[in-house]
Amino acid sequence: MADLHILVANSKGGCGKTTVATNLATAYANAGLRVGLYDCDPQASARHWAETRSEDLCPVDLYFCPAPQKIEPAKTQDYDVCVYDSAPGLATKPTSQSDFEALLKLSGVIVVPMLSSAWDIQAGEHFIAQLMTQRVWRARPRPIAVVSNRVNGNVTSQQLQHFLSCSNVPAVAEFRESPIYADAGDSGQGVMEMKQNRAARKEFKAWRLLMSWITENANSHIRTRLPAAPLAAPRVTGIVRNSEKQG
Repeated sequence: MADLHILVANSKGGCGKTTVATNLATAYANAGLRVGLYDCDPQASARHWAETRSEDLCPVDLYFCPAPQKIEPAKTQDYDVCVYDSAPGLATKPTSQSDFEALLKLSGVIVVPMLSSAWDIQAGEHFIAQLMTQRVWRARPRPIAVVSNRVNGNVTSQQLQHFLSCSNVPAVAEFRESPIYADAGDSGQGVMEMKQNRAARKEFKAWRLLMSWITENANSHIRTRLPAAPLAAPRVTGIVRNSEKQG
């Protein structure tokens, strides 16, 4: 299996799961790692993103897998990093429980994107509480972190801070409300690839913080294989390969 499995999940739609998943995938690809991106959302946002990605950019292999139970763990061994973009409704819909369990079994670390509105925070808190009582997670707890999406200020809400401190879940990064994310999504890029764009460069620190947390919370044998400074690696060229064979 791949060395590092990152599950990007939240039961609420519209919180930026695909944005986080595609940006993590491109950041690791630009570090020279082999990356598999698994689009497990029937809306296929990550697949559409991959279809617009230029062949001149680092390769990210995209698999459209709306039924995560069909992902074969043995086939992930071709990659150093696998990123799973989950569908909304996981952990809250009975019909999604088996898919949720399948993704939990694959995951090594879990990243929960969350918007800052009271409704989004409440939904995110509920999702994390359900996640931490899920039998697969309880059998092998995985590190969980929250990232704040579309932030207009620089202060995480007190309600969210209190919940996270009680749950021992860190909030590791904040991503600004910026049109650069829409620009990157429309062009099949990650913001870390847009080094000539000033607005993109403002986001680099937050992505480095998230990747540092992932590295620190990966298993010890995984840490030795992750680059010490993954975002400073030289860029290589390649293609994006889209496949539905595992879906």
